[in-house]
Amino acid sequence: MKRLFTLLLLVFSFQLFATHYRAGEIFYENISYLSYKVTVVTYTTDITGGPDRDTIDVFWGDGTASKILRTNGPTGIGGIPQGETAGNNIKKNVYVGFHTYPGPLPYYIISVNDPNRVGNIINMTASVNVQFFVEDTIRIFDPTFIGKNSSPILLNPPIDYANVNDTFYHNPAAYDPDGDSLTFDLVPPLRIQGVPVPGYQFPDQIAPGIDNNFTINRSTGEIIWAVPKRVGIYNIAILVREYRGGTFLGSVLRDMQIFVDVKNNRPPRIETIRDTCVVAGSFLGIPVNASDPDALQDVTLTAYGGPLELAVSPATFVGGTAPSQVTGIFSWQTVCDHIRRSFYQVVFKAEDNFTPPGQLPIPLSYLETWIIKVVAPAPQNLNATAQGNNIILNWDNPYACDTLATRKFIGFSVWRREGSNPFAIDTCAPGLDGRGYTKISSQNTREFTYIDSTVLKGKNYCYRILAEFAEQTSFGLFYNKVESLPSNEACSELKRDVPLIENVDVLETDATNGKIFVRWLKPVANSANLDTTQFPGPYRFDLKRSEGFALTNPAIIATFNSNNFASYTDTTFTDTLLNTASNPYTYTVDFYSNGGNVLVGSAEPASSVFITLGIGDNRLTLEWNEEVPWRNDVYFIFRKDFNGSTFNFIDSTTQKRYTDEGLVNDSSYCYYVRSKGAYTLTSITNSKINNNSQQACAVPSDTAAPCAPNLTVLNNCNNAQDVESCALSDEGFLNTLKWNTNASECDDDVEKYNVYYTAPTDSAYTLIETTSDTTYLHFLQNTLAGCYYVTAIDSTGNESEPGQKVCVDNCPCYILPNVFTPNSDSKNDIYTPILPYRFVASVEIKIYTRWGNLVFETNDPMINWDGKDQKTKKEVKEGVYFYVCKVFEMRVDGVKESNDIRNGFIHVIKGK
Repeated sequence: MKRLFTLLLLVFSFQLFATHYRAGEIFYENISYLSYKVTVVTYTTDITGGPDRDTIDVFWGDGTASKILRTNGPTGIGGIPQGETAGNNIKKNVYVGFHTYPGPLPYYIISVNDPNRVGNIINMTASVNVQFFVEDTIRIFDPTFIGKNSSPILLNPPIDYANVNDTFYHNPAAYDPDGDSLTFDLVPPLRIQGVPVPGYQFPDQIAPGIDNNFTINRSTGEIIWAVPKRVGIYNIAILVREYRGGTFLGSVLRDMQIFVDVKNNRPPRIETIRDTCVVAGSFLGIPVNASDPDALQDVTLTAYGGPLELAVSPATFVGGTAPSQVTGIFSWQTVCDHIRRSFYQVVFKAEDNFTPPGQLPIPLSYLETWIIKVVAPAPQNLNATAQGNNIILNWDNPYACDTLATRKFIGFSVWRREGSNPFAIDTCAPGLDGRGYTKISSQNTREFTYIDSTVLKGKNYCYRILAEFAEQTSFGLFYNKVESLPSNEACSELKRDVPLIENVDVLETDATNGKIFVRWLKPVANSANLDTTQFPGPYRFDLKRSEGFALTNPAIIATFNSNNFASYTDTTFTDTLLNTASNPYTYTVDFYSNGGNVLVGSAEPASSVFITLGIGDNRLTLEWNEEVPWRNDVYFIFRKDFNGSTFNFIDSTTQKRYTDEGLVNDSSYCYYVRSKGAYTLTSITNSKINNNSQQACAVPSDTAAPCAPNLTVLNNCNNAQDVESCALSDEGFLNTLKWNTNASECDDDVEKYNVYYTAPTDSAYTLIETTSDTTYLHFLQNTLAGCYYVTAIDSTGNESEPGQKVCVDNCPCYILPNVFTPNSDSKNDIYTPILPYRFVASVEIKIYTRWGNLVFETNDPMINWDGKDQKTKKEVKEGVYFYVCKVFEMRVDGVKESNDIRNGFIHVIKGK
């Protein structure tokens, strides 16, 4: 009864005020660390002698409020601007104020709350009695670490017109001056903070059907309503969130009004414009053509968008008005300052001037949203030259965008891959993602040369350069990074003045008499590689070997001598008496000249392929490894069945892992793997390198535990969305656990599951149930918080590893009413939260007058304010009070302060 009484009082009190609000929004601009310029834009009914606001109350979210003045339109009495007409008896009002916050918090909510909305909005209940409310969320970060931030601005006005059975388009034309990423969502309009307007329905819920769909593009904000079905006034709300590097920065809530009528009129059309990408420094100019299918109507063509708002080299659009059709010209000389990670958006709007006889204009419009991405130019003329054991890179100096006013050039990054990838440059795809290149420069360089000293002989290295840009905090940290188009590719390789190993091929598998075949290529003797004049004979080649994958303390196992280079042809060796069953082996070749007195160099080490087998139920898993200087592209799997005598090819893979399924348990299977690869050197035109691993055998059996189950935990917190009540459903404190292994091969012989639980703040898990089902209902006392995991047990008793630990939290709920009547009538005489509240340990609530004077504070969640000033013990006056409330919640990890700092209004009413 208490809640119902509060709402009835609200309705009654609102009827005492005039009604006039249609749409609005709030924008903020960061002036300095804690100081902001705030602009409130509202659209109201423009009636002579009707309601008007020269000032508007802004609640800053820190317990204070201010009156700010209207700043637009012609001046009136007292020199105060009176607003601007927006047509159709609608007035646009702009209010500007400044505020400095006391310090950073998780966030502040700036809000405007004023009676009342216009009547007859058909997708909410009794709109004439519903408050108008808009808000912005500001997160204040230390600018040392994340930089300054201002809100996005929405350039297309929030008043629009639609026709029954004609597709409606709208785009708020959002522009973020900081280049942050934006998302757009449709949400219910609000009447106060956190409380939607009563009886709200989205537009497509009015006369719903398969041909009534109201959608928003989360990336661009474009709204499409296909198609309106009922005449009327509709309000919608668009929540625009902004992110920087995945960090939520704040949000803007737009409250928008759409007039839907049914008239013999069709909207104009704009010729389709293809989205584009442009290199900074290029000129972008296009004609935009609009026409109206209805004769004798004028068409007005306008444009909104970030490029038109820029301080440096802004775009221009010359539109206009003409009968039936009109052409506008968009022109933009892009410059390096326009480079940014997020795209630009331009919204072209064609609007007719349809006016029914004796009525106000009911214009219809059509939008064309154009996405433009401005990318940084590629560094030019990259060259790569081998010098000694290094490869030296050089590219053009200067670079086109290495000095910028706003968007900062932070240097070049160097990228490398083995072998060439001569892909065509796509202007819309800056960077090198998915191209096979790896960044090798740990820090960006502002030089125009780079020395790569991490190269090996026997490999062909290909390079590209990227220019990188970012905003920078006062501490020197970067954010909103963006990469340029890639440079041309430049490739190089070191001299072939040392041997190259080609084969480390296991011929026989045995613990004492294993054999490995080793082959190498001798150096290339010419002026570009081995200079035999500088390194004369006689020559010696020492073949060395180490056990394992690393060349550790290698032993010489064979020596080959030759008086002259041309006569040396012996480049193979079969190594015997090895334990190839248990070990891989690694080889190198040392090359000497001058009778063995001068070490010219050594071959890059190369190992044998070595496989291991993992045992499973009706399966064996092969894993293998090798360390070689060439690139292995594919592996072939060979198997000898348990009753067979020869190895047969069964499959191939590019990975170093393979699972052989469908085997018979307790039967032996043997395998080997053959690698196939090649050197990427341009001097080796027919490089085909094949090497076999050792043979390995194993017996599949059910000794492997099942897969760990995937667990989800649900409770009625998942559906506790009623903003008017904190009551849970009749299920009470019940967690519902459901799980599966998400892999059929793990389910074959699972017989039961163990369910483990730990209570909040406990560290040890306790077995609470063993069940053959895949669901479990866990009833608790006074809490829903806790952590769970489930294990699977198969028919032989193997228990899986714990599944992922899933922690569920309480869903604290604490709602404060906005009407309080301390008039001694035994009804609503004590201000308390709406009961019941849940999972709240304590609060810190402070109640202020509208001028910021503290009248009451407490830590008791019940509050129990009797309407008196806590210091003077006198009853407070009737009026509007403001509260700020911190809530301390019972959570899975203990009592924690809520991130949601509640603030709002309390209407104190004394009349009986």
